[in-house]
Amino acid sequence: MPSRRQLLAAVGSATAVGLAGCGGSGSGGSATRDCQTGAVDHGDGDLLDAGAQAFVDGEDVRLGVALAVEDVRTHDVDALELSDADGRLAHFVPVSPGDADVMANKGRAGDGQLYYEQYLGERPLHGRYRIEAVAGDRTVDSLTIEFNCFADVDG
Repeated sequence: MPSRRQLLAAVGSATAVGLAGCGGSGSGGSATRDCQTGAVDHGDGDLLDAGAQAFVDGEDVRLGVALAVEDVRTHDVDALELSDADGRLAHFVPVSPGDADVMANKGRAGDGQLYYEQYLGERPLHGRYRIEAVAGDRTVDSLTIEFNCFADVDG
């Protein structure tokens, strides 16, 4: 009989297949041994098409968001706003095309890409965030994700 974790991963993966068009490669449904992330809604823009993914780093749960440098320039994006399931602003992440120079030395950013991470808490952690790419007081694009990051269980 499958474990609860295996069952949740299977259901999450099946659900993610149906959502794959919503969030790009990072949010269409990404499963690791420790986390499952799925897109539940995507705005009309294409800035967040690379998606977002919750992942575990040690005991910490982080959210990673990838953006194309050129899209950030074109749309004058200056921040990512992360709102919790109740709609309250939980995190504000400043964004700049100039960050590409620093990110080029980090492992997660690809060519022409910016990669931002936000600490969310310690695992186990489950939740929903709405991510908005903003330019001043205007929302350029949005993405809503749900994630489940499980306790460290030997497996």
